[in-house]
Order: sequence, then C-alpha cells, then structure tokens
Amino acid sequence: MHILIDIGNSTVVIALADSKGDITATWRFKTKKEETASFFRYELRQGFRKYGVETDNIEKITISSVVPEVNDDISQAVFDLTGITPHFFSIADAEGTITIDVESPSQLGKDRLADAIGAAKCYGVPAIIIDFGTATTLGVIDENAHFLGGMIIPGVKTALSALSTRASQLSSITIEKPAHFIGRNTLECMQSGILYGTSTMIDGLIDKILPTLSGDVHIIATGGMANTIVPHCTHQITIDEFLLFKGLFNATHQE
Repeated sequence: MHILIDIGNSTVVIALADSKGDITATWRFKTKKEETASFFRYELRQGFRKYGVETDNIEKITISSVVPEVNDDISQAVFDLTGITPHFFSIADAEGTITIDVESPSQLGKDRLADAIGAAKCYGVPAIIIDFGTATTLGVIDENAHFLGGMIIPGVKTALSALSTRASQLSSITIEKPAHFIGRNTLECMQSGILYGTSTMIDGLIDKILPTLSGDVHIIATGGMANTIVPHCTHQITIDEFLLFKGLFNATHQE
C-alpha cells in the first residue's frame, strides 16, 4: 500500500493506492496552519481506522504540499503513526517524467507538477490540465513532454466568496445551474455568471492554447469544481478526480 497526501490551501486529502497505483479510498480534512502534529495524528488515525489500514502494510508515503507551514507537523504525525518518514514530492521527482520549461521552477506549485505528470503518464502528451481548486490553474505540456507553464486564476468558490463579501447586496449562493441563462433575479444572475462565465473562460483559454501545440491534445480536468463546470464547456474534457494522486504515484514509481 502507498499512501499519497495532497496538502492544499483549503483541504488535506489522503489517498490509499494499491501496488498498481489505483486509488482505493480517500478522505479529507481542513488545512489548519495553526494546528500541531496531534491534530494531524488524529485525522490520519480516523482514516486508518475507517478504511482498515494496517501500518505494517504501508510501503511508502508521499506528500505533495503547497502549504509549507504544516509540513513538519504532518510529517511528524505520519512518522508517529507508521514509523515511516514521508517523502515530499519535489522538482527532481517531476523531472524524471517531464521537462520543466519555465523561468522559475522552484516557484511552481507541487500540485501543478503532480497534475502534469498524471496527465502525461495516464493520457499522453501534448496536454492541457485544468485544476479547479482554491485557485483554478491551467497547465500546458507540449508534444515533447515539456511543461511550458500556464495560468493561475481565482478559483470558482474563491471568486464567489470575494463577490459576496465585497458586495453587500450579493449573498452567498449555491453553485448550480440556474433556471434561466439570462438571470431573472439576483440568485440566477450570480449562478449564471459563475457557472457559464467560468466555463466560457475555460473554453476561451483552451482555444488560445491549442494553436501553440502540435498533434492531438488531451484535455484533462480535476479538482473539486470540475464536475460542476466541465459539463458546460464546449471542448471535450476528461474529468479525473485522482489525477494528482496518479501523478504522485507515477513520479515515485519510475522504472
């Protein structure tokens, strides 16, 4: 068994992978920068109990983190429970699969790298990867498996929260398809703007990226809002909720 951990700005997601890299279970909890190792021990132990994880069966633990403030505490929690020192996914891991062709590789989010590896290994190149998380990110890999960079955009929920907070007459809403494309009331206007505005933006960005790539381009989406946004896009986009974990697994199981 391989345990894969994604530490994001909003949540920590734990995945259990079998020897082939197939994800058999996941659980999540909020990322809390102010908490100590005891908090992470508790959350990990709860998942271990729920899914019957025997620590003797754990061969490797890999962590992707974009929140360095919690790295030491979660590493300590992992070691306390399993006796295993976790491996933190790095640029060196990524370079075994893809070539990182950006100006400042050290500034590139590990989640974006893991997504890119998952896309390259599981779907092929060239590829466009869209991750609908706290930020909506686009990553681009060319036909030579060079990661060229991409875009970072305020995430769907992040943008909605900012809108609701700064506009006193606009309340928080559920993100779902409105009754009318042209909103007939404030709720519908906000739902239509978020849903169709985001999907149209994604389609437009893809339209601008495609001419820069050669061959059949694979477009893969992941992240919490992918299932909400992608059905309203016009491009054919494959949704893979475990893309990041597949990337982590492949990066640390290279032949």
